[in-house]
Amino acid sequence: MSAPTKESSITGAGYLWYCGSQAASIVGTMMYFTALYWLTLHVAHGRPFGLTSVVVAQFVPVLIFSRRAGLIVSRYRAVHVVLLTQAVQALGSLALALPLLGGWMAIWYLWVITFAIGFAQIVDVSARQVFMRDLVGDEELRRGSSLYGAATGLAKIAGPGLAGLVIAISGEAAVFIVDAASYLLVIAVLAWVARNPAHRARSAQPSGGQARRFRWVLDLPQAIKMAALMALLIGGFGIQFEVTNPLMATKVFHLNSVGFGLLGTFMAIGGIAANFYSARQKDPSTREFVAWAVAFGICETLASVMPVAWAYDMLMVVIGATIQLFTVSATIFVQKTAPDAQRGQALSAYNAAFMGFVPIGSVMVAGLATLLGSRWALLAPGVLIVAIGLACLAMADRPQGRADLSARSLG
Repeated sequence: MSAPTKESSITGAGYLWYCGSQAASIVGTMMYFTALYWLTLHVAHGRPFGLTSVVVAQFVPVLIFSRRAGLIVSRYRAVHVVLLTQAVQALGSLALALPLLGGWMAIWYLWVITFAIGFAQIVDVSARQVFMRDLVGDEELRRGSSLYGAATGLAKIAGPGLAGLVIAISGEAAVFIVDAASYLLVIAVLAWVARNPAHRARSAQPSGGQARRFRWVLDLPQAIKMAALMALLIGGFGIQFEVTNPLMATKVFHLNSVGFGLLGTFMAIGGIAANFYSARQKDPSTREFVAWAVAFGICETLASVMPVAWAYDMLMVVIGATIQLFTVSATIFVQKTAPDAQRGQALSAYNAAFMGFVPIGSVMVAGLATLLGSRWALLAPGVLIVAIGLACLAMADRPQGRADLSARSLG
């Protein structure tokens, strides 16, 4: 008599409802970011450093609060943390919509609101990563994360283009209202999951609170630090499309708001294809996420020299795929490599590297665009990522490097 087949967590009601509600919310989120950067571009009268100032305000909290965010995620149930952070972000969108309805907006106000939302986002990102593990377990973490990424990626296709249309018809305020409303279903699903006995088996892990201030990153396994390094390069300097895409759209290709919004849609198409591919792959190694980082750098370098908008659009598809393959493989690697007591801190270190250096990168990218032209804002980061990524691949390929960096030896 054969043993009964274990039901997949991915077919469970909690996972399916969560993915569906997040897909609806991601439409609003992508609309929010498109409207925010388009609004900033006009409030700042098209100056690159106006865009940069809002990006800095949004991501500075990542560096300030990352260690504390890791402790919060480790100490409390992830579902409760995500429920709170989603509600805070909904309120932030309303705080942007209301002044616009009254016919007022100032750059300093954008700084204040995006700074406040940034504090919620650094906790939210790590908490959602842990919550996914709670929903599907270790064995199905990559498949569950990838299929979740594919479902939400479908929403990302609609978001930027829809935002461009809504902005053209009704203005940015309508976009922010839609985004605030999109959080309601997620909050309802999370409240249900939090009360459902089927999802109470996993609890918060020990926090590892004894980690030394300013040295908690150095205490992490070597392979996680390499993942954080590549995340810093890609997130901090490579994925500066909130600065480069508006500039490329308006100053190089002379696109309108709809054409600008479609740039994000093309990136989302590539991300969806990448997630379906990733769902069929085994657990990632160090070499996998570094290889995807190098591929991203090559594509960004090529994008900098594209002569026409349609060619740039096509490269956005490939860039979207490489970004998603890097983030999925690196995030799963960090979760599975980190000891239980350090998992929250490891994810916060990775997320802080991915998002926390965006302000510094934004200033540098905007400086390149101002001094040398918009294309250099893509070319320089792309070349840097390729060079350092190849060096990391060479290190991982050495026999001693493979021994030191393998997830198995660190687990």
